[in-house]
Amino acid sequence: MQIDEMAERLRLVFRAMKRQAVSVGGADGPTHAETFVLALLDEQGAMTPSALSLAQNVRPQSVGQALDVMSARGWVARGPHPTDRRQILVSLTAAGRRALAKGRRLRQAWLVRELGRLKPAERRLLSSSITIFERLFQTENQP
Repeated sequence: MQIDEMAERLRLVFRAMKRQAVSVGGADGPTHAETFVLALLDEQGAMTPSALSLAQNVRPQSVGQALDVMSARGWVARGPHPTDRRQILVSLTAAGRRALAKGRRLRQAWLVRELGRLKPAERRLLSSSITIFERLFQTENQP
């Protein structure tokens, strides 16, 4: 298989996997974009809306709308910036942390079920491939 064909097939497989994983979260859980924000706040701590916008590469208005929804659901809280009164900081709430953890648990359970459908030889082959993907994308067991 040529490298360009391999890249195309991998891209399509990863896209399909991502779509299926996102759909596992359920109607009451965060959307993919909301999950990204919640995970970023969990990893980085409180951030300004403009920093969230830059991290997502989206318009500040889009982040503002998403934050309104997440704030209404109790997943994030807005507070004053400690050194710049013109800005606000967005932080993850306990409810947001629970929503993020629930989504991760559901996606993990889905993936475990799917991997369980593989034959032992297929699981061994996939297991050895994971090391290659980790090296390619330098993930090294990131959550």
